Amino acid sequence: MADDNMKARKCYQHGNKAMEAGNWDMAVQMFSQCVKLVPNHLTYRQLLRNSTKKKYGDNKKGAGALGKTKLISLRSKVKKAKQKENWQDASLLAEEGLLLNPWDAQLNVDIAEAAKGMDETEIARFAYVEAVMAAPKDKEIHLALSALLEERGEYTEARKIWERIQIIDPKDIEVSRKLSALDAMQATKQGGFDEADSSSDVKRVKDDGKKGQSMSQRSDDVETALRHAIRKEPEQVEHYLKLASHLKTIRKFEDSYEMMKQALDVSGSDPSIREQLEDAELLLMKHNVDLAKESANQSESPEARQKVAELSKELRTRKIEVLGAREERHPQNLGIKIELANLVMQLQDWSRAIPLLQKASQDPRQKTKALVLLGKCFMYDNKLPLAKSQFERAIPDLNLDNSPETYKEAHYLLARVCEETGDKEKAVHHYGEVLVVDYDYKDAKDRLESLQGGG
Repeated sequence: MADDNMKARKCYQHGNKAMEAGNWDMAVQMFSQCVKLVPNHLTYRQLLRNSTKKKYGDNKKGAGALGKTKLISLRSKVKKAKQKENWQDASLLAEEGLLLNPWDAQLNVDIAEAAKGMDETEIARFAYVEAVMAAPKDKEIHLALSALLEERGEYTEARKIWERIQIIDPKDIEVSRKLSALDAMQATKQGGFDEADSSSDVKRVKDDGKKGQSMSQRSDDVETALRHAIRKEPEQVEHYLKLASHLKTIRKFEDSYEMMKQALDVSGSDPSIREQLEDAELLLMKHNVDLAKESANQSESPEARQKVAELSKELRTRKIEVLGAREERHPQNLGIKIELANLVMQLQDWSRAIPLLQKASQDPRQKTKALVLLGKCFMYDNKLPLAKSQFERAIPDLNLDNSPETYKEAHYLLARVCEETGDKEKAVHHYGEVLVVDYDYKDAKDRLESLQGGG
């Protein structure tokens, strides 16, 4: 098993490089090997599916007629494996079929059912979600996904699926009852214990048929079980990752960070796990900033406020280091560029932020936000004509309902630029756009009245 993990990590590294280079055939080949070597690794499956979709240019149909004959044979093999409850074979055969068509809903369902048979609910969840996206009007698949989410305690997500079922089948009388039941389950989950001054005050609740066990006790049971799994199989990096995730959930951030360091060692310095370690480090640093802020609010001493400033500066510096390295490793990830640009803008490093935002604006999902930030960079760098053009490009796509603050800020800043460059008519127009939705926004009202000769 340890040898398989090592081989898979090497394939992952090759696949990651191929993915960054846009060599989707090679990426598919490498991630496919990862899945065969370590079938219970969710990330490998996700990377394989995404790379296969890219290989076919996101055409939603895969290899088309060329793969139909082979798919018929594979479907038959998958069915026989499932009948014999040979879940591992069924899963890998279905993965082979998805290499021909990653949008095949039934093959994704086959993987989900096989994963459930092996109690691998993370993989089952992923596969059902893929199946739902491939067949958005298939009620049975939605029902299966909702049932799995409910079993996992993800009641809010299960409710969303039932809302989709209501659209698919408006006459289903079960929907309203199920929505109410899931609301009750979520309320019970959230209110299962009361905050208390001491552990002896924690409210006792039922869990898995056990009475008189507090939430903290149940959490300790999970931690104990995961530590036992590590002692039993110290070469299995997944155990370390699960424990780190659990420790993060219960806000033991320092312990979670230490566990991630162990996971990195066991993985042989897997790049994806190194990034998770960096995330754990940043989360710990942010937690320390939050604690310092609480202390400063209570003491109100200059020393405490200085401590907050120092820790915040250290956090920002480290985030810039981490994201800067990731931006180089993942040049196609435009989301990293916009996050990094936001940070360097705080340092007024416009020359570094601008190229990042120009690239980020090529992503349709990030375009509007990136253009607004670009406008701010040019504005603060005293390049007003360039700032004006960026704001004017962004504003037609801004949505007041989805991003009210960005909408107001963009119109306000464009009005300021127009005012500075002598374009009074446009300045009046954009100040007016702000005041229509927020009459007290900054000094927009005073500036508008001044331009109109009223003040």
